Amino acid sequence: MHISFADYFSDPDSHEPLRLEIERREGDRVIDGALVSASARYPIRNGVPRFVPPQPNYAQSFGWQWRRWPRLQFESENRGKPMENHTRRMWERITGWESHPSRGEGRVMVDVGCGPGRFVEIAREKGYRVIGVDYSEVVDVAAENFKSDPDVCIVQGDALKLPLKTGGVEAVYTTGVLHHTPNPRRGVEEIHRVVASGGWASVNVYGKNSYYDNPKVQAWRRLFNWLWPTLGPRPALAYAYFSAYVTRPLLRHVHPLGRVIRFFMPLCELPDREWTLLDTFDSVTPAYQSAHESYEVFSWLKGVGFTDIEPTNWGFCAYRGVKR
Repeated sequence: MHISFADYFSDPDSHEPLRLEIERREGDRVIDGALVSASARYPIRNGVPRFVPPQPNYAQSFGWQWRRWPRLQFESENRGKPMENHTRRMWERITGWESHPSRGEGRVMVDVGCGPGRFVEIAREKGYRVIGVDYSEVVDVAAENFKSDPDVCIVQGDALKLPLKTGGVEAVYTTGVLHHTPNPRRGVEEIHRVVASGGWASVNVYGKNSYYDNPKVQAWRRLFNWLWPTLGPRPALAYAYFSAYVTRPLLRHVHPLGRVIRFFMPLCELPDREWTLLDTFDSVTPAYQSAHESYEVFSWLKGVGFTDIEPTNWGFCAYRGVKR
């Protein structure tokens, strides 16, 4: 964590200011230390402020997943490949960048649920300094991905209880994350709290009747969650490998057996086999995976006080709003 980011944090429970204590540093980068309020102490380990207890939580599947595929979906890793420009196009459409282009010019943007940081990379291209927040152990992967960039700060924190000052940042986006929490609307409330007056936020969640809402996908997800405490990710990984290496080729050759298998074992079919493998695994492992109607997302943003709310160009559950 670059020392300049310390001023953006507050106690996630009380919103008290935090005092930085440094135990080890490399230049302006804090490696080990703590952020301390009057009522709590939050460690900084390996350059990452930790606002989540060091124990398994409901996002543990994501920590495992992104350790296995730490950079697969980064735009910089897909040049000349089937998924080239997918990550950039996805970020620009979901955030509304197509209709509201601008340059960050050193302003701070927050990625809620940053994973290993594929969208952080795009936000940096736009000139923003970025705080990436994630609940899982993926923060260590993301911190490694951006260890040489002083304008990226990776934080382990709860999307429903952000460890950020009220009104302290210019922009926030969350892409495909809040539906993996117990209370997506609460996440929108927190986003509104931390955005400064005049700032903006974008929110995208899974839509009703989408692939992720498929009853069979949800049934497999519940099964793999039940098996995880004893067998870990192995059953879900086997399912994903079968989907990517058996079902996908059959479907691409229009083999009728492929359609039969897909009926019972849905997959997230993409032009790139490794992306198919990753996204299929991603769809059948989260502890929480809700799906929503367009009006729900709109009502969340309106209900917490966002104005100028408009849909963005990615499905029907992506919106952008402004805080007045």
